[in-house]
Amino acid sequence: MLVATGCGGATEDIPLAGPSTTSATATAPANGAWDPCTIPDAAIEDAGLAVETKSPNLVGDLPISEDWMTCFWTNPLPTPWYRVGIFSSTESLDYLRERGPFENFEPIEGLDGMRFQRAIKYDEVNCGVAFGHPGGVVYLNLDGLVMTPPLDDPCVEVERLARSIRPSLPSEGR
Repeated sequence: MLVATGCGGATEDIPLAGPSTTSATATAPANGAWDPCTIPDAAIEDAGLAVETKSPNLVGDLPISEDWMTCFWTNPLPTPWYRVGIFSSTESLDYLRERGPFENFEPIEGLDGMRFQRAIKYDEVNCGVAFGHPGGVVYLNLDGLVMTPPLDDPCVEVERLARSIRPSLPSEGR
């Protein structure tokens, strides 16, 4: 199964989403970022993601970056149409806006996050939601699967996921 992510790799140590081929265990980065793979399976299932597709690394056994913790899932339809990655770092939300490969950051009504899209656009299905917190930043990034037509607007879907999973993510209070 492949993910449509465009060309290129991580920019300025900010990871992009891509294909997954393993379920190897990620190791915590030296900087102590929160681990998104610790989200309870029940919260993942309640959000409509396939718990059994959980993978701490996108490709192979090595983490995408030593500065970012990651975890990935797909939606469990008979034919999944996207993969969502949750990325966490001790960097700030401002760092993500200013130095990341993303643009069009907009506040989301009724949610303390910011919606964004990848700056370099190909014929891809992509949208994300980022949350700042005292310990850094965490973001969800939805990428459509190659050769699979989207079943919904990716921004509507990633916002739905973010609202569902938000109680399991770091926040101002923790």
